[in-house]
Amino acid sequence: MSRGKTVAARPVSDGRRIRWTLEQAVQAGTDRVRVDWLRFTLPLSAVVASEDRKVIDASVLGAMDRRGRELQIAIQATSGADEPIGALYVVRRGAARVCEILDAFEPGAVEDKGMDFYLTRVPLRVGDETVGYVLAGGKSSDQAATVHVNLFGSACLHISRAQWAAISAWIEQSGGWVTRCDLAVDVFAGDDITALPDQYRAGAFDVRGQRPSQREAGSWTSGHSRTFYVGQRLTGKEFRGYEKGDQLLGHEAGDEWIRYEIEFRNNARIIDPEILTRPADFFAGAYPFCESLLERLAVEADAQRIPAGQRVKDKTAEAAVRRVAGWVRRVAAPSLCAVLSYGGELIDSIVDSESWRKAARLRGWSPAELRAAFNQSFGAMVPATSQ
Repeated sequence: MSRGKTVAARPVSDGRRIRWTLEQAVQAGTDRVRVDWLRFTLPLSAVVASEDRKVIDASVLGAMDRRGRELQIAIQATSGADEPIGALYVVRRGAARVCEILDAFEPGAVEDKGMDFYLTRVPLRVGDETVGYVLAGGKSSDQAATVHVNLFGSACLHISRAQWAAISAWIEQSGGWVTRCDLAVDVFAGDDITALPDQYRAGAFDVRGQRPSQREAGSWTSGHSRTFYVGQRLTGKEFRGYEKGDQLLGHEAGDEWIRYEIEFRNNARIIDPEILTRPADFFAGAYPFCESLLERLAVEADAQRIPAGQRVKDKTAEAAVRRVAGWVRRVAAPSLCAVLSYGGELIDSIVDSESWRKAARLRGWSPAELRAAFNQSFGAMVPATSQ
């Protein structure tokens, strides 16, 4: 079963309401393959106005303790700004933007406590239920320069196709990235969970001639509450087939509801934001079983794989430069300072003989783009007269 963060225990009546909601979507011919969990990360520029970004320092947003954050807020409150600029400000702005796109959602009160290595959060609410979080402020400068959105499965029930398209466009246009996306297909009657091991042995989950690992959970001997897993979260792709009726209604109800879902994570995979607008295509591309399932359910799909072994590329030259400069500061600074202090001629020799080499992270950008990025992010490092 889905092993995401549990918000609260759900009564049986709530499980019946969820089933009814999903059945209505199936009968209407929409959302046969649904997004059932989403996490994505955005740069600060996606939620903070340009005039505010000038006074935001990511290292300040990443203050390690509450006392440091409160001190920063007190200082900036006297600077004439309409609102203190810090992690609390950023998370509030991020939540407001999410709720602007997803009009069924409302932001809760800002919580000055951490989650997933972020320092502050705002709950996203539908009625009296928390269905997700917006998070900001990080313990590293890289994380502090981002905003993270976590939408639970319960949130996804309230998001329309048009709103998924708006979220996808926001991620793409702002240079953000999807860190987790679950896709689900519900079959309410007629399927048998015990068919999955046979399908697995027959090769229905083989990919490029390789058979991924599998495991089982639940009461297979007693015949209820069973889950069949294929793949691993560690590799960024895991299939789960499980008795959803037993989970939500109790196995005594004898409900036949089976859920099939794929969890994608950005572990060595780049998850295209189009997964939010083309969920059937990406579900079909996960495993041959998934494609055949959609064919059986008469769902049209153009199978789209998310291959493993990918490394997320920096979206801009400026981001690449920041990462390289950060590495120099953290790792190479002592050696660099020693060479500059005692052996300046060595630097000239290295530049003359090794200038043809380029740091892997800086490949793919033109000299003009890199020069502009250095000037933008680290003006003091690149003198104005440098050519």
